[in-house]
Amino acid sequence: MRPKTANKRILMFPFLLAVVTVVMVIFGSNIFVEPAPSLSRLDEGWSVSYGGNEYSNVTLSELNLGRVKKGDIIILSNTIPAQRIYAPTIMFKNVLSTVDVIIDGRYAYTFGHIYDDEGKMVPKKIHLVTLDDMTSAHSIEIMLKVTEDRAFKYIFPIYCGTKRELIKNFLQRQRLSIFIGGFLIMYGSLQLALEVYLFLTHRQNSSLIFSAFISLVFGIYTYAYKDIFCIMSDRDYFFSQLEYVALILTPLSITLLLYSTYPSLAKIRLRIFLVINTIMPIVFFLLSVSNTIHFNHFVPVIQIVAFVENLIIIPPLLSGTVKAHNERVKSVTYTNIDADNYLLIGFVILIFFSLLEIIKFNFTVYISTSDGIYSSINLLTIGTLYFIICLFIYYFFNGIDHINTIFLKEHLEGLAYTDALTGLMNRAKCMQYLASVHGEYAVISLDLDKLKTINDTYGHSEGDKMIKAFADLLVKAFEKADIIGRTGGDEFLVAFENPSATICDESIDRLQRLMGDFNKEHRECFTLSASAGYAYSYEDKEGKFENVFYLADTRMYRMKEEHHV
Repeated sequence: MRPKTANKRILMFPFLLAVVTVVMVIFGSNIFVEPAPSLSRLDEGWSVSYGGNEYSNVTLSELNLGRVKKGDIIILSNTIPAQRIYAPTIMFKNVLSTVDVIIDGRYAYTFGHIYDDEGKMVPKKIHLVTLDDMTSAHSIEIMLKVTEDRAFKYIFPIYCGTKRELIKNFLQRQRLSIFIGGFLIMYGSLQLALEVYLFLTHRQNSSLIFSAFISLVFGIYTYAYKDIFCIMSDRDYFFSQLEYVALILTPLSITLLLYSTYPSLAKIRLRIFLVINTIMPIVFFLLSVSNTIHFNHFVPVIQIVAFVENLIIIPPLLSGTVKAHNERVKSVTYTNIDADNYLLIGFVILIFFSLLEIIKFNFTVYISTSDGIYSSINLLTIGTLYFIICLFIYYFFNGIDHINTIFLKEHLEGLAYTDALTGLMNRAKCMQYLASVHGEYAVISLDLDKLKTINDTYGHSEGDKMIKAFADLLVKAFEKADIIGRTGGDEFLVAFENPSATICDESIDRLQRLMGDFNKEHRECFTLSASAGYAYSYEDKEGKFENVFYLADTRMYRMKEEHHV
């Protein structure tokens, strides 16, 4: 591939990602959410009691509670007008707070008090409270008791409709997260299965299992953070804990992937990060399980640690990628494929979308609390998807580059160790082979007769033709040989591993017959004949290939002297 083509491919990649981003954002927005006829959002006309103050005619989407404290009680009151709905249901979400729902003056629903009484973190939950009927208006009162400091700043939307419509509306709003989270979990599971297969076949790759780990962590976090697990199961406490565990494991998963992918990059810093990111989840988990400090209090710490680590590791990652690229360009085996660039792009995208999500979150909380068409989109989820895509492309091109490099290396080695005229191995390759061979072997030394006479009489072109014809007969006569080479102008070598006692005599006799047939069938200015001598490795007590080769060469020269008598 030409360098210009490779550069164009790299430049086109961010553009294609930008186009796909726009498509994904539109797909994940509320534009395509079809409003259900009997589904309504209970947003206006609420009475709110909070902090000793009473507020009337409140619009929940515009209500900002500020910094709530542990023990604060928030009471929301409203009247639901009569509607013709079968099995009407109220749907809302709580975070780190107990819930009591009072309908028409009687307790209809309660949640979270058991966890609070036991000192545990109250999990978040999607509540579905079914009313008796809607033939008449109902007064509703929702009482929230905050169980953690700074648990939330605004009230989550409250909907009314049939249970089927409520769940359908939720799934429509979360379809992008469902798609991306499902993709990440399936991709990670497939990679994990592949790593198990490679392990069983003794071809394991540590970076592959870390790639599976990071994909599974992000996929699980996406489903937990976007409440998909909550709507799918009643194990609210488990999945709330799982959300924080996945978040806490995120820095560790990224560091492990970096360490396995770039083992020589910022070794000391990466090792320090590995220690920190390994100890943190263990400490946080123990503190949370013992109900000493709950998981939610560690989120700012994780965000700060991840942010600082990114700032520290990005510069050496950039410089390391550039340095590795420059070294590869100088290499004779460079194939114009820079897989590291895609992994680098993936990390940059992940960090960029993380910052966008933080900005979007703070904008929603502090500036605009309205439920815009893009409010249900989690930009970190999109960034994670693109990071995994970049990671997949990295592995794909890295595999191609590895294959191409091996092919090119073998090709170059072939040029370095191949005799250009005959296509046989040259002297360097033959000596290298004999030096590395183990066990029993046999060496045959051959010398093409009268080559110098042909060169002097008819020229080197005829001599080359004679050499080539003889080499072709060698390949046919010694078809079972492990190596056939040309060690000099008229000198050749053949070697057998684990030879039989008669293999050398049989092969030399076959060569003599082939040369005789050639001389009869071809009317050339030369006739083919050769001198040969062989030796077995057991003939030398020390088993050194130099001694075995010398013995075969000596026997060949004896035969050559006989031919010149």
